[in-house]
Amino acid sequence: MPRFQPLPLLTVFTLASLALLVTLGSWQMQRMSWKADQIAAYEARGEAVSFRTALCEPEDGAFSPPVTGPVPLGGPTLRLYAMRETAGWMRLALMPAPRCRADDPARYLMVEVAFEDLRTETQSSVQVWRLEMPPEPGLFTPGNDPDTNQWYSHDRAAMAATFGIEPDSLLPVWARADTGMPASLSRTPPAKHLGYALTWYGLALALIGVYLALHVSRGRLRFNKPSRDGDKNQKAD
Repeated sequence: MPRFQPLPLLTVFTLASLALLVTLGSWQMQRMSWKADQIAAYEARGEAVSFRTALCEPEDGAFSPPVTGPVPLGGPTLRLYAMRETAGWMRLALMPAPRCRADDPARYLMVEVAFEDLRTETQSSVQVWRLEMPPEPGLFTPGNDPDTNQWYSHDRAAMAATFGIEPDSLLPVWARADTGMPASLSRTPPAKHLGYALTWYGLALALIGVYLALHVSRGRLRFNKPSRDGDKNQKAD
């Protein structure tokens, strides 16, 4: 029968570390499944449509179909920082949104009209778009600076004020350049998340092995074989 005398502090540390490693592995498995669903949604988003169709007849799914012009634009543009192949500024202009019904109030849509590459100092125009909900700012996203026209996250009220319109008249979606599958999906495909998950689970198994081996070396984990003869081998008095 095994005899086990665990080291208290080491056991607490090992259990905490084991829980963390298993959690990270499970999170990567969830990311793998979520990303596979996102890629499938992107690939099944349909043929190109007009802005009116995309806004008035939205399809189910995380991504809209490709959207084509014409794009009636006017007024100033905002510079929104973005990472693509390189860092740059997305130029956002304001477009009167097409009305779905005759009695709809006037609404506006933010549309990316160009991308300024900071490395090459060139500007490329946009011909095809997709409609999305604006991304939420991250923990380390810098603050916006409307005075210098430097934006790092979507702030509906502040952006509407810069354009000179009421916040409620700015649609909650925006039109960004459709340059292919988003980098967040293509750079780390589901197979990579599976590899990450197996790495975390492998570390968890290795931790268990080290924990048990240490206790064996300290004599705190023993596997005693039962005697076949029991007390028969005891010498008689």
